[in-house]
Amino acid sequence: MKRILPIAIILLVVLFPGCVQEKKLPAIKVVFMHYNIKGTHVLKIKKVEPAFITKEEAPTLHPWYDTPFPSIILFAYDWRGGKLQFVTPSTCLPINTEGDNITAYIGFENPKLVPKNGDGILVIVQVSDERGRVLASDEAMFVWNVTR
Repeated sequence: MKRILPIAIILLVVLFPGCVQEKKLPAIKVVFMHYNIKGTHVLKIKKVEPAFITKEEAPTLHPWYDTPFPSIILFAYDWRGGKLQFVTPSTCLPINTEGDNITAYIGFENPKLVPKNGDGILVIVQVSDERGRVLASDEAMFVWNVTR
């Protein structure tokens, strides 16, 4: 009996891998366009929405005091209790990232900071030079509503 239980567990894991779901992390999906046209950066957010991503898809998070410049920087605020609260560290992309449909994710470093259903979320995307000066910026709001 002592040998059968471990063998049964191994067989379940091997035979039914689809039954074990990978834990998904909450994030904010941002789709935007960015071009550098003769030194002028053009930036426009196209879509923002809640998302659930795998650990492998999770972005590198940078605290505000350790943001790499130059870069495209994405972060979010949560409209909670009548005031804006900073809820995410920065996600950064290389400044030379260009295209019509760039997709990036903004993650949460603390589960307590994940928005609650109905919270308004302000997403900001900005292009900053090597000194941290903002060269282009756009923002978008959406309501965090997820069902799992």
